[in-house]
Amino acid sequence: MNINQMMQQAQKMQKEIQKKLEEFESKEFEFDYKNGSVIVNMTGAGKIAKLTVNPALVDPDDKITMEEMISEAINQAYESIKEDREAIQQSAMPQGGMPGMF
Repeated sequence: MNINQMMQQAQKMQKEIQKKLEEFESKEFEFDYKNGSVIVNMTGAGKIAKLTVNPALVDPDDKITMEEMISEAINQAYESIKEDREAIQQSAMPQGGMPGMF
């Protein structure tokens, strides 16, 4: 394989990755934290689209617990999206690296 073919293949892979990432970033994901306690809808770009808290958990005397649950739910949703994004990036790469490269 010559250098021009390798460059064309690399550009093609980069375009495929970019297209998949753009689709991923516009997609909305729903994350259920502790069986409906907190539901986070987040885009692949990491933006919160919607946040739902189970009304049974609303206790004006225990604001700290609710804030901690919401923070943890958002962080778990973000980590899941981050892992999915990384998987997309890795899926477009050849398993053994670029052909002809060491």
